[in-house]
Amino acid sequence: MGTGTPILFVHGAFSNGNIWRKVLPELSENFRCIVPNWPFGGHRTPITNFLDFTPIGIADLIAGFIDRLDVETVIIVANDTGGAYAQVFTANYPDKVSHLILSNCEGFEVFPPKKFKSLTTMVKVPGYVWLMAQLFRYRPSLKWDMAFGLLSHFLRKDELYELYVKHFSENKFVREDFKKLAVEWHPKYTQMASEKLIKFEKPVLILWGADDTLLFPVELGRRLMAIFPNSTFIEIENSKTFVQEDNPKSFVENIELFFK
Repeated sequence: MGTGTPILFVHGAFSNGNIWRKVLPELSENFRCIVPNWPFGGHRTPITNFLDFTPIGIADLIAGFIDRLDVETVIIVANDTGGAYAQVFTANYPDKVSHLILSNCEGFEVFPPKKFKSLTTMVKVPGYVWLMAQLFRYRPSLKWDMAFGLLSHFLRKDELYELYVKHFSENKFVREDFKKLAVEWHPKYTQMASEKLIKFEKPVLILWGADDTLLFPVELGRRLMAIFPNSTFIEIENSKTFVQEDNPKSFVENIELFFK
């Protein structure tokens, strides 16, 4: 959507391009907004060829996508698990990033957050991701803390299902993609990225939902800010992890101010 300097959006696990739907209309007035559905569990079409699902492999996937766009650099906007991949990508391909914008996401020793750390091993248990799919079909479960209740103040159970987990619940091959992704989550990747990002001198904006106390607390966001030589940190009220869902107006306004 839109024209101008390209923004490439990177969503998190169990998500897809729908997560940006509330901010795209305004941002696309000034930017070319590029919104892929990354194969992170909320995607419609399973991966049918080989893909390296490690964070380094995902960083390479993002780099290859940018090359296919035939652009030299992009603004990266990332949230949730996408923030971890954005950090690894920026650390490995700094020349492809003109600006980095992160909102509530992993960093350092947090990948994945403690609340969901068991996923990296549980998805290896035969039948576990199938059981997850059956649980998600019971839509009230999507608002439980053990599911997606910690991510947003305002997302309703039907929105969570229809916009994000429908394909995971209905397609075993999408579930297989998610399994391949989740088993590779490990803080060694975000810690290695943080060591490289100390040298990333381009502008960085960190927008952090103040009400995210159990997944990505504000202290983690401030630690991330301290990595970068040229960074700005803004705390956004009345928002959990999905800042762009809970307070899209502030999300957009702060991005626009960042480029003035």
